[in-house]
Amino acid sequence: MEKNRPDEPERPAAVDAEEALRDAAAAAGAATAEANRWGGADKKPAEPADRFW
Repeated sequence: MEKNRPDEPERPAAVDAEEALRDAAAAAGAATAEANRWGGADKKPAEPADRFW
């Protein structure tokens, strides 16, 4: 978020909050996509292989 420049009119705080929420939603979506790409958090662990001695 940029601060208001001296020549710009004052922006309501709701505009900044709305922009922050959009950015946070985009970041959460990207994190979810990355987790799904790696198999997700609820992926079952691989079964251990049988040992032959």
